[in-house]
Amino acid sequence: MPSKTLRLASFDVGTDDLRWWAPELLERYPDGFYTMHCQLFDEVCEQSQPEDLGGVELTQVELIKYEPRKGHYPTDAELAELDGIVISGSAAGAYDQDDWVLQLQEVIRDYHDRQIKLSGFSFAPQIVAQAIGGKVEKNPPGTELSVVTINLTEAAQQYFGGDRTSYAIQVHHNDGVTQLPPGAVSLGTSGVTEYLGWMLGGHILVFSGHPEYSRDPWILERMMIVERRDRLVPAQLIDYGLQNLWNPTDYVWQTQQQFRFFLGQLSV
Repeated sequence: MPSKTLRLASFDVGTDDLRWWAPELLERYPDGFYTMHCQLFDEVCEQSQPEDLGGVELTQVELIKYEPRKGHYPTDAELAELDGIVISGSAAGAYDQDDWVLQLQEVIRDYHDRQIKLSGFSFAPQIVAQAIGGKVEKNPPGTELSVVTINLTEAAQQYFGGDRTSYAIQVHHNDGVTQLPPGAVSLGTSGVTEYLGWMLGGHILVFSGHPEYSRDPWILERMMIVERRDRLVPAQLIDYGLQNLWNPTDYVWQTQQQFRFFLGQLSV
């Protein structure tokens, strides 16, 4: 039975937001999204059996932190030692004109041309789409948050295999991809947001769902309380979201599909 250790770059583009948004999260997760993702990947790696991962015994997932907001990216030599890139969530907009957002788009275009594996959550499908020919806008139906059911497209069902037609996951976004990049295939829809993640070839798999929040709903709960207090999101939507926040999710399954992607088992 083959065994494997995954070495992934963690592009942390959201922890700086937590310092003003919900600083108490940094008491539980000192390095913000990087810590959340380390704990998530460690847990799912430990829980996964070879049959969950195409017959591979995954012994470890090693995350190496990079901070694109500070211009910190892997060198070519470091890239050669990686199995891929994971992009975190962010409060930024993929259409923002900040220098770091524009630079990140340039890097993504380069990785896309070189078919370096790109994955990630929430902000990831937006920034990657914006970089390679898609379009991101304020989500036409508005903010979507808390636990949602994502109905997999037929193509996504074939891509992941098995009998699953939907999965539950926590989401939190004000923006949405309104036009997919050329060649991209939708993962699914919630009925509120048209494209809840997408895939392209064997080198891009990006999810709108947050498995790190789903693993610990307290994270999103803290964020939502601030959003209600500061009237960033309608109170009625927050209250409804809080009622569903602790419902079971399929974050383990979603993360396992991400592992399979980095293991080279998935392609459109």
